Amino acid sequence: MLNLVRLKKDSKGLALISVMGLMSILFLLGTAAMTITSTEKKVSHNYMQSVQAFYDCEAGIAEAMAKINNNTATLNQWRQASDSSSFEYRYYISYDSNEEIYEVTSEGKDPSQSSNRKIIAEFEKSVSPGDITSPVYCGTGDNNGQPNRIYGDSSCPSWVDDGDPNNDTSAPCVATPQPYITDRDPLGFDPNQLITSNPDKMAYNVPELDLVEMAHYYRDYPPDLTSIPTGCTTTIGAPDDLQVVYIDGSQTISGHKTGFGVLVVTGDLHLSGQLQWFGIVIVLGNLRQTGGGCHGIQVTGAVMTENEFSIRGNPDVQWCGDLIRHVFDELGSPPLSVLSWMEE
Repeated sequence: MLNLVRLKKDSKGLALISVMGLMSILFLLGTAAMTITSTEKKVSHNYMQSVQAFYDCEAGIAEAMAKINNNTATLNQWRQASDSSSFEYRYYISYDSNEEIYEVTSEGKDPSQSSNRKIIAEFEKSVSPGDITSPVYCGTGDNNGQPNRIYGDSSCPSWVDDGDPNNDTSAPCVATPQPYITDRDPLGFDPNQLITSNPDKMAYNVPELDLVEMAHYYRDYPPDLTSIPTGCTTTIGAPDDLQVVYIDGSQTISGHKTGFGVLVVTGDLHLSGQLQWFGIVIVLGNLRQTGGGCHGIQVTGAVMTENEFSIRGNPDVQWCGDLIRHVFDELGSPPLSVLSWMEE
């Protein structure tokens, strides 16, 4: 009987110890859970701050790229966020004129300014004025009829001449990214109608121009016109009002059309009349001109197609590097290409 009483008392003691041990374990588990939760919350908060700072960095890069594309960038100075109420960043733009490379450093902070991030990136323009080095750029081409003059010695209208003789270069009259095969393939132009003091009247194996990227850029500009107006005589824009004409498809131009700025045709361009254009003409299809007499393409600046440039009648294409630079300054240039990107 005494043994049963002692056993009962021992069981109560063991139960008490077990309950206290279990409570201790639960307490430790709860404490650990709270510690882990608190740590994870801090980690999550720090990560969120870091992400916000990184997004601000990217916003700084985006603003710098927009300034470069619009030719409004301020070089070699720190610039603050244009929308300081929503973003906390600053950026610095430098330019290597020899390599034609922009370096952008962007520093961003989260709203509490407890987290900092930095991005250093290098960019180059996918197409810059210095890439367009001839009045005619094409895949293949020829000229039929007399006269078909293409001038590689720079001569610019007074309203666009920058007055710097160092920019008035002599260029090959026609350039192609294709290799030389014969004097009729891929370029069959009459050398007597190509007028330049440059050693090469026709240049082969030149770097390819991304005309598709250029066309996409001017499509999104947005364009002032999406077709050439009908009528015998039409003028588009003016020397102080450069415009973008973006034609999605092919176009036949008749009559006498004069324009200032950028003309883009994503299909074929057929000229049965006269097109006088001051600026840049981009044709993603073929450019063919028929008819004779005074009809033809008369471009001051540059005309470019990746395909065929076939002319007859009385064309007159005049190289003007100053005008090409003026067009890029006024209307912007295609997007930047990323050369390097480093995050800190």
